[in-house]
Amino acid sequence: MKKRRGKQPVKPDTREALKERVVYLKGVQGSTMNIPIIYRRTFDWNSDSVIFHPVNRRAFVVYRADMDQEELHQESYTIRELDTDTLPWYSRGRVEADPDDPSRLEELRETLVSLSLADRYVHVDVPRPEDRKLERCLRDDLELLSSELGYSYSMVTGAYRCTFVFSRYTNRQIMNRSIAVLMSAIGLLREFIGNLLELSLSEAGAKLEEIAYSVHMSEMNMDRIYTDALNVLWDLPATEEAGYFLVSQSCERAHDEIEYLVNSSLQALELLDDGGKDDVLSILYEELIAIWRSSIGNALDELVKACSIASADREEARRTSLAIMREHRKEKESRSSMQDRSVSSLAQKIESLSERNRKRTDISLLARKECIGSIELLFGMNRSAARLSDMANIIASKVLYIINSGFGAGS
Repeated sequence: MKKRRGKQPVKPDTREALKERVVYLKGVQGSTMNIPIIYRRTFDWNSDSVIFHPVNRRAFVVYRADMDQEELHQESYTIRELDTDTLPWYSRGRVEADPDDPSRLEELRETLVSLSLADRYVHVDVPRPEDRKLERCLRDDLELLSSELGYSYSMVTGAYRCTFVFSRYTNRQIMNRSIAVLMSAIGLLREFIGNLLELSLSEAGAKLEEIAYSVHMSEMNMDRIYTDALNVLWDLPATEEAGYFLVSQSCERAHDEIEYLVNSSLQALELLDDGGKDDVLSILYEELIAIWRSSIGNALDELVKACSIASADREEARRTSLAIMREHRKEKESRSSMQDRSVSSLAQKIESLSERNRKRTDISLLARKECIGSIELLFGMNRSAARLSDMANIIASKVLYIINSGFGAGS
């Protein structure tokens, strides 16, 4: 009797099996996948589905469907306040403590750690002490501890903020974190631009010094995020798309330009202030304001538009990124960008000032150190704004590549 043969097994579609997809948990739609209870309790996974991401034929990664946006929901962060008055030794003895004594940070360090343990996303706000010496010590200590404890250090109204986040270590999330840090710095600059006309030279300098400190601290956070992006890119090449890293890299470069703009403006204001009251210096200060309100402001608006693409839906992100790229190419070809117009305006203003002083018998006012240094800084700031515009175009193009590769923006 001939042996009965059943149907031949179907050859599995490896290409389809290695695609990332949503998998419903056991008990829902007949799925057999189950997530161990330890992961549910540790990571609070209570949803009905997870993202199934194959690494290769033998390994896969499972993570929550809403994980990529979780860290960005700032309203869900737990906010705790740490008043230095509640630290008996620190408030009384920190100022006179030996700088080489490691125990000077012990009380502050342990309190910060204890406040961050109960929740996964925590803002610890430390109000600025009234004692200026204690505030300076507190600022230095928080900067030092940020690298040791791994929190993000920034400033909010009337307080220093330490943000503890449970890291995700995927470049998609790191891209979102990079954009969030960059947008925070841009927000400070746009607020400064909005109030610039109402500020005197000395008031503008004082405001910029405060902004410079905050930008410097966010630069440290950006560098840490960029290092994480590099580690993920090289450690897990099979699971990471390079486009996410390139967006993070562009955000890091844009933040460097922002730091340069703030520092250059401070140098220009210092030169203009040292020169005393003078018509030429007043005109140069007006040009400084004009560059901030036109060239730099326009570049920041372009960056905000480009960064917003990452959280937009697929079709809107595609349309917006293409529009940014077309406009950028058009401005480059016709030399009609806001930065090119600012260069022409500044050059004409300097030529006019030179003509006005040409009939003078003494040395031209523009030959002074204050004028030459300020003019050089103004042109450098305008070139930096042009580079910010280029970064906005790069971010838009890389997000478009991510979309077209099938991963999608904000998904």
